[in-house]
Order: sequence, then structure tokens, then C-alpha cells
Amino acid sequence: MKRLVAFIVVIFIAFIIYFDLTTGTIPADAGARGPAEAAAGAVYTGGTAEKVDTSTAPFVESVIKPGDTLLSLLEQNENKSYSIETAIADFQKLNNGIKPENIQIGKTYKIPVYK
Repeated sequence: MKRLVAFIVVIFIAFIIYFDLTTGTIPADAGARGPAEAAAGAVYTGGTAEKVDTSTAPFVESVIKPGDTLLSLLEQNENKSYSIETAIADFQKLNNGIKPENIQIGKTYKIPVYK
């Protein structure tokens, strides 16, 4: 009886591994952005990589000081109506895909402006 239970457990684990490798649990488009798209300034928007025209988006250039975050910079510029997801996406579009958590002290970044 112990051998039968052990055999069933092994088969079940093998099925789980097979399912994970073939179907998986991560969405298929999660890695859709390739290195060529990143180098060209494309921004991953959740399914497609698209080139963003930054000349029409309203922004303010800001030099990062110690302790600055995207949200603190948005508050300094008196931005009122925005969602955090929109602010992050717009920041990445304006700054060629740089994530807000990767900003560096002393560098200048484009901060989106909302009315």
C-alpha cells in the first residue's frame, strides 16, 4: 500500500512539473519586450511594446535630490488628479522605460504634469 501511495505522489509531482513547463502560470505576454525594443525606447504597456512620442506629453524636468520619489515630485508640482499606475506608466514613457524605483540622485528626469 505504501508503494502505491508513493507511486501516485511521484506521478502527481511529475504532472505538476509537466504542466508548469508546458502551460505555466505566468502570462504569455509578460516577457514580450525584447532587448531591441528596450534599446529603441519602447515601453512595455502590458501586452505590446510601443514607441512613445514624448514631445507631446506635458512634463517638468526635475533634478533628483536625496529622498525624492516619484510621488513626492508629483506632490511638489501640485499634481492633483492622477492614479499611481498612470503616473508610473507616464514616467516610464517620458524617461525611456526607466522605472521610478531606479532613479538616481543628481540626474535629471522628466516628471509628468497633471491638471
